[in-house]
Amino acid sequence: MSKANWKARAVTAAVMTGLLGFSAHANDEEKQQKHEMKQGKAVGEAAAKRVQYVGKLAAFNNRQIKLARLAEQQATDPQVKEFATKLREDHENSQSQLRTWAEQKKMQISALSDSNVTSEDQTGTGGSGVQQGYQEKMKGTGEKLGKAIDQSNEEITKLQEKEGPEFDKAFLTRIAEDQKKGKEVLKEGRKEYKNDATFLALLSDTERVVSGNETQAKELEKQMKKK
Repeated sequence: MSKANWKARAVTAAVMTGLLGFSAHANDEEKQQKHEMKQGKAVGEAAAKRVQYVGKLAAFNNRQIKLARLAEQQATDPQVKEFATKLREDHENSQSQLRTWAEQKKMQISALSDSNVTSEDQTGTGGSGVQQGYQEKMKGTGEKLGKAIDQSNEEITKLQEKEGPEFDKAFLTRIAEDQKKGKEVLKEGRKEYKNDATFLALLSDTERVVSGNETQAKELEKQMKKK
């Protein structure tokens, strides 16, 4: 083999080795990017799930506050009026604590701002993978929230049409059922976010209050049926 051919083959081998090395490096980078995108999407989806949950809890508080205000104006039984005031104050306090927590987490929840906007957002979501996961998970959230608000308003309007003892009984029945559903929402949150001590404490305190209001509503309901 001539010296020239030897050198040519050596150069070719070196180039091939370099290309193979570059290809392997490119594949590694691609895998890393896919892995980071997947992780980012998971983070974004988890953030969206938290926003949706907080929105659900805020909407629950708003509904109880509206019902309580209606009963403060329309109930005829003094005990029912007194209970309505307690119910309103309890859920206003719960909403205030939830709002403070959400602000600390830089969450923007429409149900916490008492607005009619049905979209949810969270600032500081980060890179493209996070943003993509967040946006995909949030699809349809505004529409669902809007439908829930419309349904709630319809139920409140029907209740408003009742008068006297009929209103009092219907109000107590509605509240007892709502508080039971609220407990389930809170239990769901305590299980999902058990590693977040601050949020867990907030949910646990709210659950105790809701449970107490459910019991009181049922007791008053029994008393009203005897009259």
